Order: sequence, then C-alpha cells, then structure tokens
Amino acid sequence: MELQYITEELVLDFINGMEEVSIETILTDNSIKELLNGSVPQQIRDMDNPLGTIESFLQLFIDREEYELCQKLVDQHPQLLMS
Repeated sequence: MELQYITEELVLDFINGMEEVSIETILTDNSIKELLNGSVPQQIRDMDNPLGTIESFLQLFIDREEYELCQKLVDQHPQLLMS
C-alpha cells in the first residue's frame, strides 16, 4: 500500500471498521457523493487530516476492487495520485 497522507495502520483500521458496510450503503452517503463529484464535504474538511480520510476511502475502494470508483475519486481529487 503506497500512501501519502495517512499511515497504513490507520487505513487498515478504517477498512476493518467498514467491513460490514456495503458499497451500496457507502454510495448513498451524501458525503461520499460529494467526494465522487469533486468537492470535499464540511464533515471531512473539519477533520484533522481530510486528505488522509479521502485516501482511506480510495484504499477501501481498492480493497473491494471497485476500480471505477477509484478512478472517479482520483479524477476528482488528483492530489491522491502518486508522483
């Protein structure tokens, strides 16, 4: 796992914590809809590490092999691309 904004341990905790949450449920969340449409919702902007939170969702989508969602997230938030 190559990460820029968050530690692998935190990402793994996040992924494990989301284990019971389906992709369909995630996609109904307004904050996720905003992320996938290019904005950062206030709820995430208020966090200590908003880019780390977004990167965690990217890793969750990679883990679940939701590559279209990964591409959409990276298209909307290109700072997640590795240099």
